[in-house]
Amino acid sequence: MHLVEFSLTKPSGAPDAAADAVLRALWEACESGDGLEHLRVHTGRSGARGVAFLLAADAAGAVAHCRELCGRALTRSAGLAGWELARPTTV
Repeated sequence: MHLVEFSLTKPSGAPDAAADAVLRALWEACESGDGLEHLRVHTGRSGARGVAFLLAADAAGAVAHCRELCGRALTRSAGLAGWELARPTTV
C-alpha cells in the first residue's frame, strides 16, 4: 500500500466546496482498478489537499492511479468545474 498526497486547486472566484463534497466526487469517480483503500481531504479557499491510500505494485503506479482518479472526479463533478490537479506525489 502506498500513501499519495495530492492537491486540487480551484479557479479564482469559484465557490468553496465542502470536504464531504470533494470526498464524494472522488469516491464516485473511483474504479475497481484504482486500488483505493482510504481517502482524507481538507478543503480551503484555494481548493483541497488530501491523501489517498492506494494498493499498487510500486509508488509510480500509485501516483498514476491517483492522477487518473482525481482527473475523473474533476471531469465528472459539476461542483468541481474548473478545478485542477496540482500535485500527486508519494509520501
